Amino acid sequence: MRRALLGVMAVFLECTVWAVQIDVVITVDNAYGFGFGDANSITTYFGGIRNVTAGEIFTGPPVLFTGPSLPPYTNPGVGPELYQLAVPSVLDYVYLLAWSDKSSYQGALAGFQLPNGPLLSGTGTWQVFATGINRNSYTEGDTLTAADLPLINAQIALANANGGGAGTSIGWVDEFGMLPNNTPGVGALALGDYNDFPGFQGVNSWIVQGISSNSRWMWYNKDPNTFSNPFAYSGEGPGGHNEFLIFRTQIAHVLESAIPEPATATVVVAGLALAALRRRRATPNRRAG
Repeated sequence: MRRALLGVMAVFLECTVWAVQIDVVITVDNAYGFGFGDANSITTYFGGIRNVTAGEIFTGPPVLFTGPSLPPYTNPGVGPELYQLAVPSVLDYVYLLAWSDKSSYQGALAGFQLPNGPLLSGTGTWQVFATGINRNSYTEGDTLTAADLPLINAQIALANANGGGAGTSIGWVDEFGMLPNNTPGVGALALGDYNDFPGFQGVNSWIVQGISSNSRWMWYNKDPNTFSNPFAYSGEGPGGHNEFLIFRTQIAHVLESAIPEPATATVVVAGLALAALRRRRATPNRRAG
């Protein structure tokens, strides 16, 4: 009996990775993919999706996307996409990749509904790395899919090392253009309109359904001294704002309060096991008559 109880406890200790339900609503002007992982890489990736019309970005309630993402990688309906995901609780970061058509407008808006509350684009501690690797949403072959994870993760490693060269942001920059080591990068994270009246870029019909009004549009500004509004294309050139872009923020601290602490859960299991053992000892042995 003791061996069996110890075996149950051992199995439990090995299974402290909990599944977490996350509902995600995303829209990007124009194309995106997203994923979860740690500080060094994306391990779970979804995308990509190309929005080629304004309706596919802004119009209507979220459309459930069940995947997989296949050519031509276009929006499955109109308006934003809804993803209903069960992901491991060991996730540390959420990543959002985005690139535009280098025309009219550009921006990314998202809401991640976690068990204990939302994580919203443009709020909290988002960072961005401008890779300088040109992608165009009009080009099907430019779509970043799970097959491109080696390329994407190589760019994450480059950003972590502040190793980006000319045409990049050098590393992860915040809205003040600062790298994590408190030295200046190149350009800055751009925080734009809230998802509320009067709408994205002042267009009332461009308030996106299914995403909190506290979410803000995000992009990257490669030169804040030159471009006053990075959400409106104004001749930045074929690479736009050094796209494709990788946004990220830490998700672990948001998940922690929604997941049982392994130590606490272990104490509970140990207590139950000990109680069962004591009950067994307290029960008189009966012989068959």
